[in-house]
Amino acid sequence: MTNSDPQPATVADLLTRVRAAYADFAAAIGRLSDDQLLALNAVGSWSVRDAIAHVGADERWMAGQLEAIHTNELPTALGCYGSDELAAPDIDLSTQDGRNAWQYERLRGLSLDEVRSLAAEGHARLLAAIERFQDGHLTEEFTIADLGTMGHIRPRKEGEQGWPLWQWLRGVTYHHYDDHATGIREAAS
Repeated sequence: MTNSDPQPATVADLLTRVRAAYADFAAAIGRLSDDQLLALNAVGSWSVRDAIAHVGADERWMAGQLEAIHTNELPTALGCYGSDELAAPDIDLSTQDGRNAWQYERLRGLSLDEVRSLAAEGHARLLAAIERFQDGHLTEEFTIADLGTMGHIRPRKEGEQGWPLWQWLRGVTYHHYDDHATGIREAAS
């Protein structure tokens, strides 16, 4: 993770950035017909529908992680993935690439309506989980640890690499939305 843009001063500031970038992402999608959502390759060979599912799945995963932080419990597959189905032991879900590949395989058979529902649910849960933090939490450092077949975002321990919470959230929200909105616009032009 890089530190290329300024730290949000407050949770409210972070949420303003998240909501503005998500509105831009939604606008990029909203300009396309259902046929274009299914046909256009917005991320390599992924369709726009696949990109929407990917963003929604990432938001759902992060919401599950944040909810676990709030309750001081371990994250669950149901909370992070929407089902108790776990990846095969050889798939490392503590990495973004591992989660992306596994989620793509799991979600590619969903209908467009199911993907829209997943995305709306993931986004709403993520916003609700972010809203529960206090401003001071944004600078607390977190790391990702292996949890069987699932990653676990937890406070950084001495000697571990970590990043402030706001950077974790930036990566799964406004930077993520911007990246995919750009790809969607390029695919549609």
